[in-house]
Amino acid sequence: MKINYDNINIPDENLNKVVSESLETVKKHHTRSRLRHIAGGCAAAVAAVAILTVISISNPVIAEKFTELGKIFGLVQDDQDYPGNYSDISVPVPDTNISTSNGITITLSEFVCSSESLNVSVLIESEEPFSPTFIEPDETADYDTNPCLSFVTEQSADFSGGALDLSENPYVVVQGDFQDEYTFAGVFRLDFNVYPYAQYEIPESFMWNLKVTEIRRQILAGTEIENPDLLSIPGEWDFTARITQQEIETKTVEVNEYAPNGSGISRVTITPYEVNVEDCYDESKIQPGYEEYDSMYTVILDGSGNLINDTVGLFPATGHDLSEITVYYLDAPDNDEGWIVMQDRIHDKTFAPQLQEYLESTAVHKIEIPL
Repeated sequence: MKINYDNINIPDENLNKVVSESLETVKKHHTRSRLRHIAGGCAAAVAAVAILTVISISNPVIAEKFTELGKIFGLVQDDQDYPGNYSDISVPVPDTNISTSNGITITLSEFVCSSESLNVSVLIESEEPFSPTFIEPDETADYDTNPCLSFVTEQSADFSGGALDLSENPYVVVQGDFQDEYTFAGVFRLDFNVYPYAQYEIPESFMWNLKVTEIRRQILAGTEIENPDLLSIPGEWDFTARITQQEIETKTVEVNEYAPNGSGISRVTITPYEVNVEDCYDESKIQPGYEEYDSMYTVILDGSGNLINDTVGLFPATGHDLSEITVYYLDAPDNDEGWIVMQDRIHDKTFAPQLQEYLESTAVHKIEIPL
């Protein structure tokens, strides 16, 4: 299924969240069991000098803003879907990290890589000013969040033995902000827990190739653009870099507990940026009446009883009490009215103080996971 990411029907205040969710829906999720070890590694200081030298040549004024290691991360790290302190531990992207096409230079400046994800800071510089439409498609919109760009990409890695299958979702979202009419600074994230990365054992160090064939400006649904071509910049930007996982504090809690429908939690992995609640399935755990996998609905609360998610998977570490989490399994409603009632209770902020009590009284099963 092909999705048009240029036009996303969302309220302003939820832009970053819903963009991420929209992209996730087209990714093929795979449960994986892989090693969770992390090896330390730092890129040579020469790489940092090279990055700053090229930036200085292309734009001395902008270069002054990015002379400190981690500066780009520091500008936008709090506005990411998985916020956190990336700037203090980021290292320069080595090898071929700068590419120019069609008057646009893209610099992959620094990265933070864990067993869960690769996060890369990006500087996009234009020889000519970006069009006002590209910078601000709708001048009347009240943007509460930073702009989003999308890279249309092709990728390959040595661990995959060739090209990664991005046929259904070649898009990489770059969350950041325009620094001036010539420059955009942002960060993109590759999630190792989703397809196509999830089907591979991600090694501690690997060669990664990225080709960007288009830069797109994402807009709000209903925005009338006189010339839609102004929202797209075609080109060919090529990058090759050796990525080495860093020594990032990571904790893995083995769980291996199951609900009556055979679904369960295998483990939970926590980094300073994300929490991954990994699901599993065992037919031998199925109880009578729960033969259908979708016969149950999950809700996850944090240690303070606040809603985290209503699906097993990944969520940001920031903003949650991670002393423990509890996964509740409810009987899935068999009609639309039942779904509406349940969703209203789960997501109604006025009902939040009673949510934990409600789940305790209605859940068929729960898994408590001290972290």
